[in-house]
Amino acid sequence: MLGWAREFLSQPWPFLTLAVVTLIGVFAHRPVARRLGWRRWPTLGVFVGAAAVAALTLPPAPISSTVPLAPGVSVSGPDGEIVAGCLRSLTDPAVLWSGLVTVDSLGERVGNVAMFVPVAFFLVLAVRRPLIGTGVLLVVPAMVELAQAVSGLGRQCVGYDWVNNATGVLVGAAAAGVVRLVWRPTPPRPQPSGSRPQPSGSRRRD
Repeated sequence: MLGWAREFLSQPWPFLTLAVVTLIGVFAHRPVARRLGWRRWPTLGVFVGAAAVAALTLPPAPISSTVPLAPGVSVSGPDGEIVAGCLRSLTDPAVLWSGLVTVDSLGERVGNVAMFVPVAFFLVLAVRRPLIGTGVLLVVPAMVELAQAVSGLGRQCVGYDWVNNATGVLVGAAAAGVVRLVWRPTPPRPQPSGSRPQPSGSRRRD
C-alpha cells in the first residue's frame, strides 16, 4: 500500500487536482455560502475537504500497480459488466460487512476513513440542516466508487471502500455535532423599528 501511495503521489495529477479545486473554493465559497445560507468559513473548509477527496479519488492510478484488491488494480474500461460488478459490490452484505470487521490492508482502511472526516466536519458546521447534509454526503462515496469503475482510469470499485468512507463521514459529522452543541454563535439582536443604534460612548442629553 505504501509503495502504491508513493507512486500515486509521484504523479502530477493529485496535486494539480488539489490545487484547482482549492482555488475554485477560494473564489466560490463566499457566493455559495451567501446563496445557500451557509456559514462562510466552514463552507471554505468544505471546498478544501472536497479538494482533498477529489485529489485522492479522481486522478488515474499508477500504471505499474499490480496489487490485487487495492486501489490501482487495472480494469478493462467502462462497460455494462463493470458497472454491474460495481453495483453488486456496493450492495453485497458480505463485502460491506468486511469493511467494518476486516483488518487486512489496515493502512488503506484508515486512509479511506480519514479521507471524508474533514469534508463532513465542515459541512455539518456550514449547513442549517446537518442531518440532511450528512445523509447526502453518505451517498457521495458510492458515487465516487461508481465513477472510478466507469472512468477506465485503472481504479477499482469495492463496497468496503464505501463503508470506510461512510464511517469517516459519520465520524466527522459527530465531531461537528459536538462542536455545534458546545459553540452556538449568538444571533444579532434585532433593532426596534424606527430606532437607530447609538454609537458607542455617546450619551443621551436631557
